[in-house]
Amino acid sequence: VLALDSSYLAVHGPPGTGKTHTAARMIATLVNGHRWRIGVVAQSHAVVENLFRDVIAAGVDPALVAKKPSGAGPWTDIDDKAYPDFLAEHDGCVIGGTAWDFANANRVPPGSLDLLVIEEAGQFCLANTIAVAPAARNLLLLGDPQQLPQVSQGHHPEPVDASALGWLVDGRHTLPDELGYFLDRSYRMHPTVCAAVSQLSYDGRLHPVSATTAARRLDGFEPGVHVLALDHDGNSTESPDEAVAIVAAITGLLGAAWTDEHGTRPLNTSDVLVVTPYNAQVVLLRQLLDRAGLHGVQAGTVDKFQGRQAPVVFVSMVASSIDDVPRGISFLLNRNRLNVAVSRAKYAAVIVRSATLTEYLPSTPAGLVELGAFLALSGAGDRDV
Repeated sequence: VLALDSSYLAVHGPPGTGKTHTAARMIATLVNGHRWRIGVVAQSHAVVENLFRDVIAAGVDPALVAKKPSGAGPWTDIDDKAYPDFLAEHDGCVIGGTAWDFANANRVPPGSLDLLVIEEAGQFCLANTIAVAPAARNLLLLGDPQQLPQVSQGHHPEPVDASALGWLVDGRHTLPDELGYFLDRSYRMHPTVCAAVSQLSYDGRLHPVSATTAARRLDGFEPGVHVLALDHDGNSTESPDEAVAIVAAITGLLGAAWTDEHGTRPLNTSDVLVVTPYNAQVVLLRQLLDRAGLHGVQAGTVDKFQGRQAPVVFVSMVASSIDDVPRGISFLLNRNRLNVAVSRAKYAAVIVRSATLTEYLPSTPAGLVELGAFLALSGAGDRDV
């Protein structure tokens, strides 16, 4: 980064590779050791604040870390009109905000930053990247284009809707070495889960930190990607069959001895996530989980759980067949969506699906690749629950 001269550096960090941790320590070094003025921009204030917490933990004085008031952390709250004065008064500091803040020359004067860190650049659109770029001499693009893209409110000509990192990757699954850095070690996933995710989305380049992850164990339950195939018919955006089966499976796992790098203890409800593509299924799952007394089990859509993790993750596919998928099979079997869902798991992921979901013949080469990727993922563990 120190060698950058009116340029950019791209870092592709798959799930659990510590990209936020890495960025925080880099920012701390640049602020404390080189007195750089650094900006952190993302789609949401929550993402900025998450990195801010790590930056402060890495040793940056909270008085030198500032953004608009939220009352959410130990950093300094400043008015959005106070950014120029804050930058002028501090030789070495960090400010944060959204694209709206950094694209506004009255808030962040052009060229006033030594570095602008675009957090989750795999979801940060190219148009916004161009808009915020004048604020800094250099850019750091940090993220994963193999996860879910930003939600767009309209349709725009290519490549405006593409993400900054997605544009660089240009259809490939990983960032080539000549274009930046690919973080290839996952501290989150057990080796068997990591292998499946690596083949699905990262051309086999993602590897586990086995010294940490291989020792994880859940008594009576094997690690990896499992499949629970059910017979159901006519389910579209909610599946009572899958919801009932998931509640029963979770109930059977709770209390089993869970061993990780922190020791051994009984598996509890906070150790389980349930993800699904559809809000209607989330509502149904929540009702059944609460009825069963499993209030600590979190259920949500794949989009909402990006960034979360748990020892065990259940993935409810919901639809009975291709004819029952309301937004098309490409939505349900989207490689990025599957990647996010399964890679939440630290030890095991259970794909709960209709036995007939994949009984169709794709009409396009892309559809064939899509189906093949899902079948390969489903067969990665080759074990039914």
